[in-house]
Amino acid sequence: MFPNILVAVDGSESASKAFRRAVYLAQKCNSKLDLVHVVQCEVGGDSANTFEIIEQLKDKANKMLEEYRIEAAKNNVPIQITIMQGDPAKVIIELGKAKSYDLIIMGTRGRSSFQELLIGSVSQKVMHHASCPVMVVR
Repeated sequence: MFPNILVAVDGSESASKAFRRAVYLAQKCNSKLDLVHVVQCEVGGDSANTFEIIEQLKDKANKMLEEYRIEAAKNNVPIQITIMQGDPAKVIIELGKAKSYDLIIMGTRGRSSFQELLIGSVSQKVMHHASCPVMVVR
């Protein structure tokens, strides 16, 4: 049904719930999970400080993803981990198309309707532009 699933995580509680749902689905469907975290660095410039901040964010992401890897292994679910940099929605959409995923699973940050109206949300953008089904978990 869903042999290849992309799971986008950002460290939020809803992303953690999305990961747990993905592991459950992977067990039931004998799926392979690819986990992605997108480092979004809105610090301008190309100074050494900017690169240092990006590296710190990537280190933090590696620690978070390693915890997910351990949890997946406990449930006998094969998992591949990727850290990318850029606009989260754009990266997730492009990755979904490039690797022909059968499903994308992600959390929602729980912004208010007014905030989503003004700035949009990653999950909204992915749902509207992804080339495969998207499951958003609250």
